[in-house]
Amino acid sequence: METFKVGMIGCGSISGNHFHAIRHTENAQVAAVCDIRPDRLEKAMQEQAVPGYADYHELLSRSDIDAVHVCVPHYLHGQISVDALRAGKHVLCEKPMGMSLMEAEAMERAQRESGKQLTICFQNRYNGASQRMKKIIDGGSLGRVIGGSAFMCWDRDEAYYQNCYWRGSWEKEGGSVLINQAIHTLDLLRWLSGGLTLKNATMTAKRLADTIETEDTCDMLLENERGNRFIFFCTNCASGNQNILLNLILEKGEMHMDGARLTVVSPDGVTCEDFSAGPGVGKDYWGAGHDLLISSFYAALAAGKAPYITAQDALETTRIMDAAYHSASILRKRP
Repeated sequence: METFKVGMIGCGSISGNHFHAIRHTENAQVAAVCDIRPDRLEKAMQEQAVPGYADYHELLSRSDIDAVHVCVPHYLHGQISVDALRAGKHVLCEKPMGMSLMEAEAMERAQRESGKQLTICFQNRYNGASQRMKKIIDGGSLGRVIGGSAFMCWDRDEAYYQNCYWRGSWEKEGGSVLINQAIHTLDLLRWLSGGLTLKNATMTAKRLADTIETEDTCDMLLENERGNRFIFFCTNCASGNQNILLNLILEKGEMHMDGARLTVVSPDGVTCEDFSAGPGVGKDYWGAGHDLLISSFYAALAAGKAPYITAQDALETTRIMDAAYHSASILRKRP
């Protein structure tokens, strides 16, 4: 089996999930690392026993690198991904897919023009409950999705933003709770419900207005092509990190996700399943799909197929996110 040589661009905290996943992926191997911070770069070089670079262009110039993982702050996702694709590398980019629809479209265009593959790290699609819901919807036993709601209530305090130079700013994070934490939940709602269009969004900084220039709370009203309504809410003002709640109404039943637990209401009765024992690495209150997403990505490359989450697919979630930021009144402060 072909082994893909991987370059890790960005060696901060999220890279640990990627290093772990690559170690457990049969046909992928870290071959180089990159970070502008000398301490992080040196640590990654020692732990991975590979060369390191402060300039990602030097890593991209290596002909033996087949794919790169982009694990840098949001404001660098777009340019690094485009540069990597144009250099002939496959790209696995952490969420979000750029800070704007324009950036995401440039990434998708570079993917098509390069002939290489690009996937975005929406790893919560791989969670057991998410996969079961998708299987039921695609199987058609409960009919079409005709409504739904999703809620993310987490806690991010002042120190979370004050201790990181790029968080909480329009210029470098591109937003806050929606683009950073809740983008996964928005992606699940869109992916499971089919095509959704934003009708209205509001954003506020209820708790952190003195710390960040972006939003800590957001709500949306969305519709599908048949005019069915969906609501979405997220906040970083909660007391602790609560389970993600995602509810779907179908023509012949309902599905209710509460973290890793799934309840399905059908004409045959009510069934409950707990997927909390699933594999992988992730936050204990939500998500363990990095291992599954990354191994799936390299399996697709080996088979000459598109990844499970294509650039075109991820672009649709970014389209809603971007529309929400442009719809919300908080943008009066956005440069």
